[in-house]
Amino acid sequence: MQIIEVPDQASIKYGQLWDGLSEIIYSNGILNITNGFIKAINAHTSKEGFVFDYSHATLMPALIDSHIHLAFPYEDTQPLAQRAQQYLQAGVVAARDGGNTCGKLSVNSPFLLLQSIGAIYKKGHYGSALGYSVTNLSQALQLVDKLASLGAQHIKVVASGIFSFKSYGKTGTATFSASELRSIVDRAAVHKLPVMVHASGDEAVRRCLEAGVDTIEHGYFMTRETLKRLAASDSYWIPTLSPVNAQLAKPELFDALTPTMRDVITRSLIYHQELIAEGFALGAKILAGTDAGAPGVLHGISLIEEIMLLHNAGLSPLAALQAATSRAAQACRQTLMGSLAPGKKPYILVLKDNPLKNIKTLFSPEALLIPA
Repeated sequence: MQIIEVPDQASIKYGQLWDGLSEIIYSNGILNITNGFIKAINAHTSKEGFVFDYSHATLMPALIDSHIHLAFPYEDTQPLAQRAQQYLQAGVVAARDGGNTCGKLSVNSPFLLLQSIGAIYKKGHYGSALGYSVTNLSQALQLVDKLASLGAQHIKVVASGIFSFKSYGKTGTATFSASELRSIVDRAAVHKLPVMVHASGDEAVRRCLEAGVDTIEHGYFMTRETLKRLAASDSYWIPTLSPVNAQLAKPELFDALTPTMRDVITRSLIYHQELIAEGFALGAKILAGTDAGAPGVLHGISLIEEIMLLHNAGLSPLAALQAATSRAAQACRQTLMGSLAPGKKPYILVLKDNPLKNIKTLFSPEALLIPA
């Protein structure tokens, strides 16, 4: 796939265009760019400047992955710049990192990495591979201040363990109380930073909702009553189907599982898919996040697979695509990408077909356009 920088003055002819916001498909028009910003998306004449001819193709917003770990796997020595390039080659221009133990990552690439610089977790509980441990709320709040001073673009909190592959429905302990989470949210707000929270198990998810966190990551094994509360809240939900699906779909991972583990993981995935379908029907704000870097979850292309998994779990094609475009941009507070509209930057994915009718066309993009 070609990755092309778009000049500040340019026009792009297209056969079809999806703006990332609605079910409307524009046909046989021109997208005009002036001073580096989209001026019009359904024009009939070109502006002065370079003209791209994609009159045979469909334009849509470039993709955003709402949950990755760019430094994972730690044992792999692949340079981070190469991993960033894998995202661009998949049509992904931005991603939100969920934490590591390396500190602030340096990525020399047009790929936009939104960093937490390290997650906050309770000492003695799950999270040692993700960031920094604390023993009390005071330390957590001090760490929020420190991460903000280092340039964090969001705060990541680990509020539970991970669910068991050996015992169905068993999740790690909920660690931070609702009151503690609320205090962290309030402190992050002082720095104008959103809070993303790793939470599986009903208790951890309920505490997140009480605290008003911005995004709930994973959310495995919440009850249907809690799901209703999530759908009625302002919080986004990132179900991360990819790492669990990979255990069953990747032969090298599947072959290492015992029959009991295969059964537990299968049942866990089915229940999670049911929650996603019900959550979508209830109006939950669902985002596409892959947990890339986890076993079997490749950087870049896994976001396309996650979109497919969300669609297969019950999201409409429109909702599954919005989960990685306009809705993801809103949650990640990226005002210049995620949709094709006047005032946005030209982060554009060029496809061979209309993704609302053929979502699998995402697997073979023709070009990725990015601002010069």
